[in-house]
Amino acid sequence: MLVTGLVLALASIAAILHLAHPDRAYNALINLRHAWLSREILGATLFGAAVGVTFLAKGHKAMALIASVFGVLLVAVQGMTYAAPAMVAIANGFTMLLFFITVWVMGCAAIPLLKLRPAVPALRQGIVVCIAVLIAAPLVWLSGGTVMQMTARSWLASPFYLASLVCLALAFVASRHGDSRPKLLFVLLFVGVFLSRLVFFWRHGEYYCEYRAFVLTMMQ
Repeated sequence: MLVTGLVLALASIAAILHLAHPDRAYNALINLRHAWLSREILGATLFGAAVGVTFLAKGHKAMALIASVFGVLLVAVQGMTYAAPAMVAIANGFTMLLFFITVWVMGCAAIPLLKLRPAVPALRQGIVVCIAVLIAAPLVWLSGGTVMQMTARSWLASPFYLASLVCLALAFVASRHGDSRPKLLFVLLFVGVFLSRLVFFWRHGEYYCEYRAFVLTMMQ
């Protein structure tokens, strides 16, 4: 829980600093009725509070369960934040699916690093699903409209996209040896996921910036 809290704190600071006006970050909570971005910030706050209480309660099962529920809800809300109509290719459940797969894979990869019992079968299954989704997404987009086809071609031509698949494939091969090299597995998966995120935000960044600017205007 301490590690989760520290990572969440760093992520929250980064999220605030990337706003156009960090000093007005409090305005992000005034449009909960209409903006998923506002709901995401509220969700992160509630999850952080639940993690803090769980840590102080020394891992009490009830509080740990509540924190887990808030964590799942936060990932779902984050997925909806990026499912904006302006971003045609991902204005669906793709983003949420990708985020949950990331939680699945990186969570399993982090388990042995925390001196807990490894979940190798679940990790290998998660890697396969992640690779399958990353390959299937641009192929599906090729059958869509102009913007979706442009998105697909951008992904398929990106060296980051190809490198992410290579890292994930190498991690799958390395995972055959069980938990003998947990640090290597974690690094390969982290790099693979990070590169796939670069592709995701690079291509959709322009659309999202326009959407985010609109939402922030509504908040002010």
